[in-house]
Amino acid sequence: MRGRSGDADRDTRLAPAEYTRIADGGVRATILTGAEAWAREAIRHTDGLYGWASEQADRSEFMGRGRVHVVPAPVPGPDQRGRWAVRHYRRGGAMAMHMGDRYLRLGRSRPLRELEASLAARAVGVRTPAVVCGASYSDGIYYRADLITEVVPDVQTLGETLHEHDGTRGWMEAMTRAARLIQQLTEACVFHVDLNAHNVLVSADVDEPAWVVDLDRARILGRPSRSARDRM
Repeated sequence: MRGRSGDADRDTRLAPAEYTRIADGGVRATILTGAEAWAREAIRHTDGLYGWASEQADRSEFMGRGRVHVVPAPVPGPDQRGRWAVRHYRRGGAMAMHMGDRYLRLGRSRPLRELEASLAARAVGVRTPAVVCGASYSDGIYYRADLITEVVPDVQTLGETLHEHDGTRGWMEAMTRAARLIQQLTEACVFHVDLNAHNVLVSADVDEPAWVVDLDRARILGRPSRSARDRM
């Protein structure tokens, strides 16, 4: 996954607090500072972080947009959770037929955008899994990318919960938690452009607030927006 170097994706700017940004050949990565030594070694894998995760003996998997590897955390993450989810960014819809897993190197890369949205949301109390590392790999005018986040235990998607509790009180409780999450995102000025029942997570404990994932297309707005809230 190596290619031409360059900073067209603007990922060489100063890293957010507690993170380190590196550029190594065609690789751009933003890494939790405490995980830098581990990440530099893992990124050297021919297929990047996702390839590294695919070779871990004690891994499990779940399906999102593509296969997500879940591996034991080799070093402590921001929330000290025991397992990490390693995801390779993949396109959906019609664009996937033409672009596959490639993105144009314009503006900030997907992993950097997801990290910045995650930090903005977490700063105001929105529950979203902590990002450990994001990396992009140059491929001519395109790039491919991976993201590592900590795994939140004992949760399932809103869609799974609604299916299990169809027509019951549990259905309404899950929807109420999803509504509160949307309100939080609105007040935090985080506009999730792809919010759906698969990227909202809830636990069996009805007192636990919902979690949101897949923030790579989120936009950080300058002020609360009713239209953004209504679209979410």
